[in-house]
Amino acid sequence: MTIDAIDQHLCDHYSRRPGVFQLCSAVASVLSSAGLKVDESMVTICGGVAEARYAALRALGGGQIVYVPSPFPSVYRSALEFAGGSVCEFDVDADLPAATGGLLVVANPSPVTGQLYNENTLRRLANWVSQSNLMVIADESIGPIRFGSVRHRFGAMPGMGSCTLTIGSFSENSGLGAWHVSWFAGVKALATPARDLKQSITIASAAASQYAALAAVTEASYGSHDKVRTNEFDAFLAVLDRHQIDYLRPDTTAFVVANVANVTAVAAACLSLGVIVANGAVFGNLGKIRIALPEGHGSDALKKVDAVFSRVLGAGNE
Repeated sequence: MTIDAIDQHLCDHYSRRPGVFQLCSAVASVLSSAGLKVDESMVTICGGVAEARYAALRALGGGQIVYVPSPFPSVYRSALEFAGGSVCEFDVDADLPAATGGLLVVANPSPVTGQLYNENTLRRLANWVSQSNLMVIADESIGPIRFGSVRHRFGAMPGMGSCTLTIGSFSENSGLGAWHVSWFAGVKALATPARDLKQSITIASAAASQYAALAAVTEASYGSHDKVRTNEFDAFLAVLDRHQIDYLRPDTTAFVVANVANVTAVAAACLSLGVIVANGAVFGNLGKIRIALPEGHGSDALKKVDAVFSRVLGAGNE
């Protein structure tokens, strides 16, 4: 479909500014099937998750008290600093803050832990939002979700559709990571300021990326849980188990957060063997590393990870 779009000269000029109509409609359809009342006019296609997050946080967080469940995702810091928002970090399992207006940012799964909130926690937050007259940014961009896990969309919680802007991506679809395409969607009062800011930055997202995403969502099952990917990821987690490495059990197959004694040495060794790794501090998780494996990595990547921990950790973790 992307090649066809190029041949038809659909990619050599700006697309429709909010995004290619068919792609916006596809996103709206996915959200509607999850219980949100969304049509294509409420969807904006962005050039990657970082842009979507920045536009939403900068547009809605200005001068607000911004409530963020702990641990605080560092990926939000710059946008909130530019917006002039005052961050209030809180524990979702404790008493919720006394609030009158402001913005709740809830990521599901968390960029810090890779873990999902259960439905009861989300409903508790939704009740608090209603009582406190809060706006909500629901960052649901991380995926794929593990086969057997369930992501409950915050905007589908009772009463939340009118106050929630949802950020999403096409991470459930194979091979789209390099195309840098994402979206946000919500009611006009929330989506319009974010859309205006996004369009002042990039006017329109790259047409080729949009048609790549459209091909993925029309030719595959967008939003489906990938059992094969989960099985591959479980084989990777088994390597960590063999080396007795403590990690946060993820609800996504995008990455795992592991606790290691020497973050710098392990990160350097992983990178030297082509394993995708980052110091957890970048995402707000001090003293840990975040490891990701590419789709279809096969046994070679597992051998590389095994070699990293054998070399760096030695007998201490055997």
